[in-house]
Amino acid sequence: MTDYNNPRNVTWWQSETMLEGIQYPTIVNLTLNLDKAYDVTYVRLRFRSPRPESFAIYKKVSVDDDRWTPFQFYSASCESTYNKETRGIVTEANEATALCTDEYSGISPLTGGTVPFSTLEGRPSAQEFQQSGVLQDWVKASAIRIVLTRMNTFGDEVFGDARVLKSYFYAISDLAVGARCHCNGHARRCVDNGGKEVCLCEHNTAGDNCEKCRPDYNDVPWGRATESDAHECQQCNCNGKADGCYFDEALFQRTGRGGHCIDCRENTDGPNCERCKDNHFERPGDRYCTPCDCNPTGSESLQCDAFGKCRCKPGVTGDKCDRCEENHYDFSVYGCRPCDCNAAGSYDNVPRCNPVDGKCVCKENVEGRTCDSCKIGYFALRQDDPSGCIPCFCYGHSSDCTSSTEYYAFSLDSDFTTGKQRWTAEDRSGNVIPTQYNGIQENIGVSAPGFEPVFFVAPAKYLGDQRFSYNQFLSFDFRIGERDARPSVIDILFESGDQRFSSAIYVQGNKMPNITTYGYRFRLNERPTSQWTPRLKAQDFIAVLANLTALKIRATYNTQGVGFIDNVQLDSARLGTNTGDQATWVEQCTCPDGYVGQFCESCAGGYKRDPPQGGPFSMCVPCECFGHSDSCEPESGRCICQHNTEGDFCERCVSGYYGDARAGTPDDCKPCPCPDGGPCVQLPGGDVVCTQCKPGHGGNLCDVCLDGFYGDPAGNRGNAKPCDKCSCNENIDPNAVRNCDRDSGECLKCIYNTAGFYCENCLPNYYGDALAIPKGNCSACNCYPAGTMVIMDISCDPNTGQCACMSHVEGRQCDRCQPGYWNIDSGSGCENCNCNPVGSTSTECEIRTGQCQCKPGVTGLKCDQCMRYHYGFSDQGCLACNCDPAGSTDLQCDNNGYCPCQTNIEGRRCDRCQENKYNISAGCLDCPTCYNLVQEKVNMHRDKLRELKDLVINIGNNPNAFNDTEFLSKMNMVNDSVVMLLDEARATVSDDGTVSKQLSDLRRAVREVMIKFDDMIRNIRGAEGSARDSLVDVRKAREAIDRAERTLKMAEDYIDLDGQRALQRAQEALKKFGQQSKQMTQIAQQAKKLADSQMEEAKRIESIANDALNTSREAQRIANEMMAMPDKQRTKYRDSGQSIYGDADQLFNQTRVLAERARESAVSAYDEALALYTEARSITLPSFDVDMLLRSAENIRREAEQIKAEAMRLMRENEGLINDVRNQKAAAEGLLNDGISKQQNVDLLLAEVDVARNMAREAVSRAEKTLIEANNTLQILLGFDRQVKESKGEAEDALQNIPEIENLIEQAENKTEEAGKALSGAETDANMALSMAKLARETATNASQEASRIRGEARTTKERALNLKDQADNLHTEVNDTAEQINNYENEAVSDAQLTEIALQKADQAKTTARSVSDDVMKALETVRNISTLLGQLTGIDMSKLDELERDLNDAETLLMDAELQRKYDQLNEANDNIQQLVTQNKYDLNQLEMEVDNIREIKEALPDGCYKNIGIENPGSQ
Repeated sequence: MTDYNNPRNVTWWQSETMLEGIQYPTIVNLTLNLDKAYDVTYVRLRFRSPRPESFAIYKKVSVDDDRWTPFQFYSASCESTYNKETRGIVTEANEATALCTDEYSGISPLTGGTVPFSTLEGRPSAQEFQQSGVLQDWVKASAIRIVLTRMNTFGDEVFGDARVLKSYFYAISDLAVGARCHCNGHARRCVDNGGKEVCLCEHNTAGDNCEKCRPDYNDVPWGRATESDAHECQQCNCNGKADGCYFDEALFQRTGRGGHCIDCRENTDGPNCERCKDNHFERPGDRYCTPCDCNPTGSESLQCDAFGKCRCKPGVTGDKCDRCEENHYDFSVYGCRPCDCNAAGSYDNVPRCNPVDGKCVCKENVEGRTCDSCKIGYFALRQDDPSGCIPCFCYGHSSDCTSSTEYYAFSLDSDFTTGKQRWTAEDRSGNVIPTQYNGIQENIGVSAPGFEPVFFVAPAKYLGDQRFSYNQFLSFDFRIGERDARPSVIDILFESGDQRFSSAIYVQGNKMPNITTYGYRFRLNERPTSQWTPRLKAQDFIAVLANLTALKIRATYNTQGVGFIDNVQLDSARLGTNTGDQATWVEQCTCPDGYVGQFCESCAGGYKRDPPQGGPFSMCVPCECFGHSDSCEPESGRCICQHNTEGDFCERCVSGYYGDARAGTPDDCKPCPCPDGGPCVQLPGGDVVCTQCKPGHGGNLCDVCLDGFYGDPAGNRGNAKPCDKCSCNENIDPNAVRNCDRDSGECLKCIYNTAGFYCENCLPNYYGDALAIPKGNCSACNCYPAGTMVIMDISCDPNTGQCACMSHVEGRQCDRCQPGYWNIDSGSGCENCNCNPVGSTSTECEIRTGQCQCKPGVTGLKCDQCMRYHYGFSDQGCLACNCDPAGSTDLQCDNNGYCPCQTNIEGRRCDRCQENKYNISAGCLDCPTCYNLVQEKVNMHRDKLRELKDLVINIGNNPNAFNDTEFLSKMNMVNDSVVMLLDEARATVSDDGTVSKQLSDLRRAVREVMIKFDDMIRNIRGAEGSARDSLVDVRKAREAIDRAERTLKMAEDYIDLDGQRALQRAQEALKKFGQQSKQMTQIAQQAKKLADSQMEEAKRIESIANDALNTSREAQRIANEMMAMPDKQRTKYRDSGQSIYGDADQLFNQTRVLAERARESAVSAYDEALALYTEARSITLPSFDVDMLLRSAENIRREAEQIKAEAMRLMRENEGLINDVRNQKAAAEGLLNDGISKQQNVDLLLAEVDVARNMAREAVSRAEKTLIEANNTLQILLGFDRQVKESKGEAEDALQNIPEIENLIEQAENKTEEAGKALSGAETDANMALSMAKLARETATNASQEASRIRGEARTTKERALNLKDQADNLHTEVNDTAEQINNYENEAVSDAQLTEIALQKADQAKTTARSVSDDVMKALETVRNISTLLGQLTGIDMSKLDELERDLNDAETLLMDAELQRKYDQLNEANDNIQQLVTQNKYDLNQLEMEVDNIREIKEALPDGCYKNIGIENPGSQ
């Protein structure tokens, strides 16, 4: 445990002393956790104290195992301490046994004693460790524990001396454990995994210690790897339907392969997923294993047949046996039971039940599992009743009733065999219309005198109490004299005072009247299927029948029409003996307390009506007079009061008395103790309070002053004083309480920031005039605390409000710093801004933060530095870098404004590609291969022109050197240059035109491309316009919805206002007679118009929404076409570009052919010149003509000058051609750049099209949402329209009553009684119209609320969808980023290795290429030297030598051409560049590694020298 970094700093671990109880049998444990299994080879201990007398070394095999296994025991008393033999012997039978030795148990040495332990020492199989599984398990350990059992002492501890006891303790200075990772032979090394060492497993093994096979590699049993057998795990055969398996020993013994697959997919099973699972079947066709899904409850077996059909239990049906058969229930393990439904109570009289609980489907008013009983409040279960039972009437006092046994079926008949039988006829106005009796057909008829319909009126026997006809039938035979009829909702009419209900003639399955006699039948109940209007409750419906005042049947259905009726029958019941079928529909009520009678129609004794005179429908309550009367009137319930009480129930005392008259004693009311005998009341607590005190006086007995008054009216503090009003200069709140002291009058609640006895002064730290009018002149000084000095709690002048400011603070409130200062909140005044004069626009700064006002592009608190992405700090501020994001590696530029560019990108802003590169948005890609050829030819032309220029200059400077090889070489070079220029000149002209024509063709092609792109732009703009139009349509739809909502609101307000007016007009009907019906007709007409307008508005909204949807779809279609159009145009442009480049390539080929011909001509000319020269040199004359030679020389000189002039002329003539070539190149480059620009424009247009498409989709979404809202609104309006239509019949009847009302007005003075009836009828119509108005208002209100709720839910749903979309987008982005980072990390190492290998290969290639080129060049130079030597040795002209010279020259030329010097030179340059890049990258990696090493070194140096309180043992192996 010595300090690892400083060995001289000796440290150790030390236990507590023997004085503190450390002695046998108390033991001390030191545990070293290895956090993983290791193969331990040795353990070495060095003790600072004497070595213990007894101690042991234990191990823990597994991290998850809590058991400790002994490794070795050390003791001078092995037998007694550890029950072990001293220095026992290990044999092959007990190699995994811990031994005990006394070798290291002596007390000497007193310090520094060591204890070494080798795990394999003395073990017989140690030399065959790889084959010994016992020893392999023996050395395996995941933790080491040192158990210190007994100290070594001198025996003096028995005396108990504290100093002696303190000298005995355990102390260890060093602990070393030698081990290696335990990987069972399946790994070469361990790696760090989150701070934990794990084996890097091979052989398809897994686990921290490679102790198992990988999940899908368990086909053979796992085993430890040895030197001779790797025991590699084999992959299981799961037929591709499982990802894991386990080793099955039995399967291995049976088949030789033990891999048993687990979690087979596709519902397969078996060791190799080779068959379907149990309870599955192989689906015909695709042979996919499909679950049988047999219901385990209803199936005899969970296995189905080959077609997936299960075998069901009794009463169960379905392919999966998952439901009961019809009329069966209780789906259980025993099958299903029959339901046994009662047919009379079952819906539609057809027994059926719920298959779960067996509850039958009952009629509306029937209940019970078998539908055999009526619901509470209903009775008389009958099969012929669609609802099963009828409601109890009982005058509304009871819901408990049964069928009476004393009533029998009876009917009121009119067969007209004896005449009219008291049937009459009248029109709607009540005018009696005479009827005719037909004795032959035994019926009666009537004819309408005009357009008003006429009604048959039933005689008295059909009127009165007809409750027993409820749920029975009214039937009659009827026909008219016309073929067509115009019915209404008031064809069959039942009236009871101001209540009535009616129906059309054709409802309940009846036919429309005509000349044929039909039987008509109407059931009398309130159910919707009966279609009686208005819709009444059962109690109200029966109440009309209980007091029937009129029964009318419409007789005529056309103007001046006729009608005939016969065999009228109204079913009912009556008391009597058994004279027919029992009338089960007559009730026998069970009455509650206070009611008596079969129908609970009377009050019991001691009860009275509530309300009084309420009739049989009113409640019966006990008489109550509070003991001050013995009786009450049974109908009114009024008591006759005594004992100074009054009221209908003697419930209060008379005036001047107080008390609780309801207490029920004669002395309940007592005289009031008030001044002047005034009235009083008694509070619940018993106190008496006078109710008429003088002003300012209060209290129960008027003996105290009220709030706002002061005095002593009771004389409690001396002489009595009346209550006077307090004076507070109006600086109090008159509505407040306790504004002043009731004794002294001192003001206690001054307001308006005032103070003083009478609120006459301003509050401290306020200023103004407290007495000024109007009030509120006292204002707060509002001194800013941080900038104000407070003296004696006063911070401002009470008159002016000026605050006392700190240094460099100003303002009345001391709330701002002086110019150029800030930090007013410092509490000590303001500080200087110190703004940088170069980067700031002013010396002033923000007073809270000190932020100076910076110039453009400048930042910092003092404006002393450039903002990010800016440069050039100066008096003008900083300039924006404006780095192109597509081409820059970082948006921050250097101090000169140059941005760091990506590869192949250049420019200050990194906004353009390098030469022969394009498409900066894609990283500047290489131009097409065809352009590389053009680039190469251009470069070659440039080189040749440069060489030609040099040659011409040399010839011009040295025209006389023609008698040696240099002249021939120069002449050859001139000829070659001339030929090359001629070829280039010819190359500029194609076979079918001139350069201008080619340029014209190029311009025309470019112009066509531009026209196509203009068409694209127009189409895209059209798509944008369509999208905008769709947005406009959506906006119109929304406006229409808003108009609809406003119209609904107006309708609601209109109904509310006109409903009130209708009520007022109804109340005025007594004075205006028949005008009321006319006004109701107008209201109905207005309501109809309003409903029609709402329908039109709803239709218009729907039309707009449909138009918006269609427009959005059209915009989407156009956008899709525009998305496809750039691809088409790009294809056309690519084809056009390929055509242009093809023409250029053809032109180049033609140029090359012409150049080859010119070269051949030049070679031929050279040969001729050489032949002439040779011939001239070969001529031998006996004498020389010097003059001729001079002339020849002169001629040659002149020819040379001519050649020079010709060369100059050719240069001048070819200068235009060269310029044309250059221009053509520039034009080609322009076309290429233009094409790149157009491609980029196409990309931008594609992006815009994507935006337009998204906008169109959003428009479609919004349009669909608008359509949904419009449909919802339409449904609401349709509901409102249905409500209006339901009242349409009454409105039409009211409209038809206009002539009748006018007739009543004319007869009003002579027929007062009839006018009264008309008045009553008008009042009834008014009440009905008011009811309909209220119903319409409620409908409109509900519609508006429903629309608001739907809109709110839609808004909430939209917000939730957006939030979910944002969360999904963020999660998707994070997942992609993480995946990309992981891929980068994985590929980084592989990429570095590959780059290094490539660099080495390219270096070798470059070396080889350089050596080859060098050899070729040396050969060529050697050949040239030979030629030069031969030329120098010429003394005479030898044709054979000239031929040999020519061959040598050709061979040299061929050798140089074959050498491909330029290509190899380019390859060398490229390889050199690659090597330089690799060197640079390696240097960068080396720098990064050095930085990391330095960082690690700094971390190491920053670590503490030792961890003295750490329980773990520090040594080099544990670092």
